[in-house]
Amino acid sequence: MSGGARLSDNEGQFWDVVICGGGLAGLLLAMQLRQEAPELTVAVLERTERPLPDAAHKVGESSVELGSQYLERLGLEPYLLERHLIKFALRFFPGGGDRPLAERTEIGPNGEPVVRSYQLDRGRFEEDVRGMIVDRGASLFEGVQVKDIALAPGEEPHTVTAVQAGETHTLRCRWAVDATGRTGLIRRDLKLKRGSPQVANASWFRVKGKLDINSLVPAEETTWHARPYASERWRSTNHLMGAGYWTWIIPLGTGNTSIGVVVHDALHGFDEIRTLERTQAWLAEHEPVLHEALKSYEIMDFMCLKGYSHQVARAWSEDRWALVGEAGAFIDPFYSPGTDFIAIANAYTAELIKMDRRGEALADKVRSFNLTYRSLVSGAIDVYRQAAHVYGHGRALSAKIYWDNFSYWSFPCQYWQQRLYELPVAEHDQFAMAGARFVQLSNYVQGLLAAWAELVPVAAPEAQFVAMPSFPSLLVDAHLALQNKMTTAETKAYVERRAREGAEVVREIVLRVVQEVGPEIGAEVLRRAGYWDWDLAVDPERLPLEELRGMSRRHGLSAIARDVERTLGPPVRHDDAAAARALLLRKSAAA
Repeated sequence: MSGGARLSDNEGQFWDVVICGGGLAGLLLAMQLRQEAPELTVAVLERTERPLPDAAHKVGESSVELGSQYLERLGLEPYLLERHLIKFALRFFPGGGDRPLAERTEIGPNGEPVVRSYQLDRGRFEEDVRGMIVDRGASLFEGVQVKDIALAPGEEPHTVTAVQAGETHTLRCRWAVDATGRTGLIRRDLKLKRGSPQVANASWFRVKGKLDINSLVPAEETTWHARPYASERWRSTNHLMGAGYWTWIIPLGTGNTSIGVVVHDALHGFDEIRTLERTQAWLAEHEPVLHEALKSYEIMDFMCLKGYSHQVARAWSEDRWALVGEAGAFIDPFYSPGTDFIAIANAYTAELIKMDRRGEALADKVRSFNLTYRSLVSGAIDVYRQAAHVYGHGRALSAKIYWDNFSYWSFPCQYWQQRLYELPVAEHDQFAMAGARFVQLSNYVQGLLAAWAELVPVAAPEAQFVAMPSFPSLLVDAHLALQNKMTTAETKAYVERRAREGAEVVREIVLRVVQEVGPEIGAEVLRRAGYWDWDLAVDPERLPLEELRGMSRRHGLSAIARDVERTLGPPVRHDDAAAARALLLRKSAAA
């Protein structure tokens, strides 16, 4: 073993917190506890030893706003700017097959995001943060295999059995935190794992060197190369997408590149990507331009996961144990939410540990956190589980990204940024209704777009750039608001207003879809989406505006209707769009 701390030198010590697992979740929780409750003794038990390779066998290099603000709150901003990359948001290229990128729809930012996010090299990050938590006063034990976490009820201490350098040791602690990743010792022992309706699989590898996505498009495609901030595309998490799949291209601060393939079982099985050779063959068939480019790069590693998504029955107990990271739940790598859910789970865990330290009762807060976390996880899973056909459909995907960004920035990000989890239970739970409304509206959108994309596949996506977010817009407003500090009352008013705006966004998306597909297919799309059971309907006074053109139409539209149209483009109208709109009058009349 390396020259790190030895459990044998700490025999008999009683620990306030023992964190089993020193990956991203465990390390960040240790850092957070040392920052917020420095009087606590914190031990981290980690199987691997330093030095770690820069290209580690882990997924999760890409962060988005919530998770990135968590890292900055921990004081890591100067380090991230020095050792990692500022991410140029998310960028998407639906279309799939052998279609060149320049012929696909491109969806992405047309300016530098104001609220930063980062591209992390997980090996470099975890190596560096290990040193940081030791400097901050945590005890890190490497080369340790955790064999058992024996939980005790009431006030009795928990017991962790671990092996280091061939010797078995026992650690007694008040709080036991399971951060053992997919092993999930507590989750396994207490049978807390729950299935997920999102059935998808992933394989990924790193290649040595920088793969600039611009190199995949010939220089003579001057329009494509002249788009806003084209030279910075490489800093985005770039998604090459088709029906039932997406691939990622993520740059790393070490100068290398992460390549990943995600397939939905509905259209592509795990067997197609379960080895490096099969993944390469899959890329040759579905993304041949990328496959050809990768031939000149050295592959550094490979890993795959079957059925990666899972839910958890509960992740916190008044008996002083917690599950964080993948030891609890895991959603999906699309939109890069992994660090977000680490931030939320770690915030809940730290809050409960601090409450316990103050002698406060935990039962009500534990109940609230478990319910809220399950709701957040389930809501996030619902964003992905019906998306297989949408991934290959340029216009449906554009509408999905518009909605998903608006919903994400309006509620989950504000929930975390305004520290609502620190509120007393009664105040905390008053936000549940607004959160549930966003989930409900999101499920409306996901079902509608899934039905559209499956019933009307797009054979020839338009070669266009959909700027998202674009200034000025509703999305930019929601993004910029992530910087604001609000009171509880202000936050409540804010998310309720955004929920009302969200309902109008959903109405506009419904109208766009039925006008494009026409009355016959429109009726089937609405049926599959369950539209007739929704608790909202398109305002009948909105429909006559679709008969107008030019400024008279524009002046009649609401600000949100104009925003949707400005972002997603003018509606595409079927020859019998009027009959399709009439379908919506049936719902309006019933309402």
